[in-house]
Amino acid sequence: MKKYFALFTLLAFVVAFAGMVYADSRTPAEKLAAGRDYLKLLDQKIIKHRDLGNTAVVKDLQAQKKSTIARMQAWKAEAEGSSAPMTPPPPPPMGVKPAPAASAGLFGWGIVTAGDLGYIGGEGETRSILADAAVVFADPLSMGSMIGLSADAIAYKAGLGLTYGNPKVGTANFNAILLTGDAILNLPAEWMGGVKSYVGAQVNYPVYRSTPAGLVGGLLYAGIKGDLELGLGGDTYVELGYGAVRREGYSTRGIALKVGQEILL
Repeated sequence: MKKYFALFTLLAFVVAFAGMVYADSRTPAEKLAAGRDYLKLLDQKIIKHRDLGNTAVVKDLQAQKKSTIARMQAWKAEAEGSSAPMTPPPPPPMGVKPAPAASAGLFGWGIVTAGDLGYIGGEGETRSILADAAVVFADPLSMGSMIGLSADAIAYKAGLGLTYGNPKVGTANFNAILLTGDAILNLPAEWMGGVKSYVGAQVNYPVYRSTPAGLVGGLLYAGIKGDLELGLGGDTYVELGYGAVRREGYSTRGIALKVGQEILL
C-alpha cells in the first residue's frame, strides 16, 4: 500500500512539474528557480525510498532528476541568451584592398635609395641635364619632433650626381661628376590636402670635370611625392627649385626641375 501511495505522490509531482514546464509563460529565470526547488524535493524522496529499500522508485526518481537537470541546462542557456545585448550584424565587406605586406627591399637590405633626372638653366652661362643617385638616411636625432612635426620629418641624402651642360654662347661644355648632399623636411600631408610634400636643400661640388676646377653650388627646392605602386618600395617624386652647379668662370644657374623614384634595396 505504501508503494502505491508513494508512486501516486510521485506521479502527482511529475504531472504538476510537467504542467509548469509546458503550460506556463514564466521566464527562463523563473523556470530555473522552480527546477531547483523540484531537484531538492527529488533528492529528499530519493533518500527516503533508498532507506525503505524501494529500488525501483529510486531509479525512477533518479531518471526524473537527470531529465530535470537537462531541462534546466536548456533554460540556463535561454536565460543567458535573453540577457545578452543584441548586437547588430557587421556590415558587409566594402571591398577594401588589404594593406600590402612590408617589404625588405629588392635585395633584402632595407636600404632606401633615390634616383632622379632633371634640367637646370635659364640664368647662367650653360644649360645642363642633371642626374642624381643617393642613399636616404633617417634623422638619428629625430629633430622633427622638436619643431612640432613627426619624429621622422627630417631626412638626409648623400650620393653622386652627373651634369652635362651646353653653353648658351661658344663651345665650352661643362660635364662633371658631382658629390651631393641633401637635407629634407617632410611636411604634414594635411597641409597639401592629403598629398605628401617636402622642401629641401642640396649642396653639390664637381669632383671630376671636363673643364676648369669646380666650385661649391647648391639647390633649394620643393617637391611632392606618392606611391604609384611600381613595386620598388618607395614613392615617385617631382621637384621644382632654384640653384646652380658651378665651376671657375662659368655656372649652370636657374630653375631646376627633377623627376625621381625612391627604391628600397
